[in-house]
Amino acid sequence: MPGKVTFILGIHNHQPVGNFDHVIEEACKKAYLPFIEVMKDYPRVPFALHCSGILWDWFAEKHPEYTGAVASMVSAGQVEIMSGGYYEPILTIIPERDRQGQLAMMKDFVDGAFGVKPRGCWLTERIWDPHLPDTLSKADLEYVIVDDSHFKSTGFTSQQMRGFFLSEENGVYINVFPIDKTLRYLTPFHDPQEAIVHLRAISEEPGGERKIAVLADDGEKFGLWTGTYDLVYRREWLRRFCDALMENSDWLEVSTFSRVIDETHPRGIVYLPTASYSEMMEWALPLRAQEAYQDAKGLLAGSGRFPDAAEVVKGGFWRNFLVKYEEANWMHKRMLRASALLDESGKVDAEARSHLYQAQCNCAYWHGLFGGLYLPHLRSAIFRHVLEMEAVMARPALERTDIDGDGVEEVIFSSPKMQAFFKAKGGVLRELDDMRARFNLTDTLTRREEIYHRNLRDLEKHETGGGEAVSIHNLATAKEEGLAKRLLYDRWPKASLSDRFMPADTTLDEFASGAYAELGDFVDGLYDIETEGDDVVIMARDGSVAPDGSPVPVRVEKRITLDGGGVSMNVDYTVTAGGKGLSCLFAVENVFSFLAGDAPDRYFEIPGRKIGGGRNLASRGVEEDVETLRIIDEWMDLSVTLEMSPGTGLWRYPIETVSNSDSGFERVYQGSAVVAVRRLDLEPGEAERFTLTIRSRSVSQ
Repeated sequence: MPGKVTFILGIHNHQPVGNFDHVIEEACKKAYLPFIEVMKDYPRVPFALHCSGILWDWFAEKHPEYTGAVASMVSAGQVEIMSGGYYEPILTIIPERDRQGQLAMMKDFVDGAFGVKPRGCWLTERIWDPHLPDTLSKADLEYVIVDDSHFKSTGFTSQQMRGFFLSEENGVYINVFPIDKTLRYLTPFHDPQEAIVHLRAISEEPGGERKIAVLADDGEKFGLWTGTYDLVYRREWLRRFCDALMENSDWLEVSTFSRVIDETHPRGIVYLPTASYSEMMEWALPLRAQEAYQDAKGLLAGSGRFPDAAEVVKGGFWRNFLVKYEEANWMHKRMLRASALLDESGKVDAEARSHLYQAQCNCAYWHGLFGGLYLPHLRSAIFRHVLEMEAVMARPALERTDIDGDGVEEVIFSSPKMQAFFKAKGGVLRELDDMRARFNLTDTLTRREEIYHRNLRDLEKHETGGGEAVSIHNLATAKEEGLAKRLLYDRWPKASLSDRFMPADTTLDEFASGAYAELGDFVDGLYDIETEGDDVVIMARDGSVAPDGSPVPVRVEKRITLDGGGVSMNVDYTVTAGGKGLSCLFAVENVFSFLAGDAPDRYFEIPGRKIGGGRNLASRGVEEDVETLRIIDEWMDLSVTLEMSPGTGLWRYPIETVSNSDSGFERVYQGSAVVAVRRLDLEPGEAERFTLTIRSRSVSQ
């Protein structure tokens, strides 16, 4: 005889730190508010709700009626509020002190806003680590939700997961609920009755224990994802789903996590490996491993022997995003440095701590179906909060430390108005911060091959039939034609003061596309870094250049004098040829990001000259004998000036990526490359000397 099933519904709402206000407003009007309005009509359908602190803060300012409606439902016993890190960090990649701080911040908010103590935790991106029971228990939490893929990776079958379990670390326990992947994929893209059929099948499984099925997923899929607003509200999918739950109440009970914990017992103990949902673990793999993963998954699926091949083939580990994307690693380590500075200061500074916690928001540190790391405004927000926090911390004028964990020390210059980070690998300026504007001027993303690019190459113009509801996992469309032609890849990470040696006939198009011949070993070679006093950094490398296939010894030295009273540096270059002399082009590539390539208030300016090819930041062009170039952002009241002495050729081109997003393939302006190009014709022992000055000021200065 079929038994009863307890169904638990969990909703997670979140928007990234730094997201555009109109994007959050759309999510509120299409998903967050209408979901609550419908659910208020179904008091017999309780559910658990988690909103990130970013959203709770936004609701308080923009839509307090949302928080008020939720508070009424909490008081009525319909809504259970779940905790989590306030600014939606991945708990496993921040220090324990910050984990506890973020969890306590959410606990205090929930208590103040709703008068309840949260008992459970929404785990960001369901990223589990075996040490989390200790962290969560210290925060006075009783349960956490993860994907069933976590369990299946340890050998569990679906039928063995119809309940909740205990997991422990050093004798400290936490209750763990697995999410039913089938329910997650059925809702809301299939008729509600299909979910009921699945739940009915669970009720008919053997065994006399109480069967529990959990559907916990993003609230944005109920109205914001493509086509779902029409499906969920205009065609009343959500109402039909709630009606179906109540119509089957003779065997189907709707409950919450806390009630289930209070009314029944865990099924046993479980030890889960580091894991997330299967798609996330695939995205974390490097490109070639992803290709092998997809091929293996296809072979297994084609055999017909496995109902879900993704559960058989194991993916990667979330932290490998920090290996896959150098920019994510750099940003993460900058955040950790800021956390350490605050901890070492001993200050109880609530504002600084809030900035630090906001810099720990997960979204900009990885990339999958959503833009994430590929969205410059999200990365810029992370750096802004790091810089806000660092601005009130004591920092040495010059510091040597290995920030990014590559085994080679960086040199950091700090002043009240500027920070500059120099890397030995490539002898580059890795980061330049205008502390007055709290802005990272050089936050640019390297162009990489992604696995979905092969799909884009095969894609003509795929339409989804008028915008009907499609899971983002199955969506394939392009936001503009010709994107496949824009798939360009960089051989080396983008950075400033990057030294290149090229054939004399190299063109801008060849350089911008990465198709030129690099003659030297400087672009990724190690430079020696020395310092003088508190304001001079000297980077030098004895390498070689092979203009005709035969290496010529060459020394590049750049003496960088930093102005602590402003945001300014003079870079005095000396390029010395040995052997038989040297004849080629020498280029210094610099990258700058001002967040918008086509905005009319952001543009290039060369005093006394009309710029060929347009002046917006997404333009490209070649100029001869340039002494001064300004990059102007009127919106931020910020400009960067490059001065070349003597004057030189100047190339510029936009750095644009093609990435996948929740709405399809899209082109994203990451920044602008400005390349000072000089012709070298050096006799043996002869040196070329020139100066490059970089300044950041307000537009009016």
